[in-house]
Amino acid sequence: MSRPHSPFASIPSRHGLLPAILCSILAVDLLALRLDWSERASFAFLSWNLFLAWAPYTLALVARGLMVRGLGRPWLLAPLALGWLALFPNAPYLVTDFIHLRQRPVVPLWFDAALLALFAATGWLLGLLSLDIWKRWLEERWGRTAAWAFVAITSGLCGYGIYLGRVERWNSWDVLSEPDRLLRAMASHVRDPLAHPALPSLTLLFALLLPLSYAGYEALVARLCCQRATLPGAGARWTWRRQARREDAP
Repeated sequence: MSRPHSPFASIPSRHGLLPAILCSILAVDLLALRLDWSERASFAFLSWNLFLAWAPYTLALVARGLMVRGLGRPWLLAPLALGWLALFPNAPYLVTDFIHLRQRPVVPLWFDAALLALFAATGWLLGLLSLDIWKRWLEERWGRTAAWAFVAITSGLCGYGIYLGRVERWNSWDVLSEPDRLLRAMASHVRDPLAHPALPSLTLLFALLLPLSYAGYEALVARLCCQRATLPGAGARWTWRRQARREDAP
């Protein structure tokens, strides 16, 4: 008997929704403990930053839903892709919250370091999961070279977006609320990038870290899939998954 399969229902399990939710719940619970422990609002901003980190992942999941339903038309995916690209820096941005780490009253430093690390890791995971959706889609259509070129370009733009947010304090919604001011600021960066000391270093840092971490993530997923395929009785499941993957492709 053939196993029933719903491509749309398989999206959460294939794109890390459960680990993302569990990491987020753990991070928010740890933050709640810290706020109750210290009776201060220190690090309360982390919950908002984590919410913003979920935004690009959510858009990527919506896009994947359209893809597996055969609705991956360019005019449908383009707005989602542009929104995702504008919001994507919010995910790895959580790593930069380590600048707030210092000794504070009541709560030990190691606890705050663990709290920031958990939020940073969750944000980074959300970024990799959302990047993986678009990279796989591109690889199916234009090949591995084009897909990795996309990862490299996106990583550079992400690094620049993190610079805009962390150093110059721009927000994602400023693309819509203050586009003129934002474009003028970006033009000044293009004209004289060395006049902004943190711009080249921060952009280059994330332009290198993101592809490297994504390569590690992709290798880990491939290894886990191979190990699962060698388990007793996995042959039928592997055949079913290959068939399901073909059905997912629009």
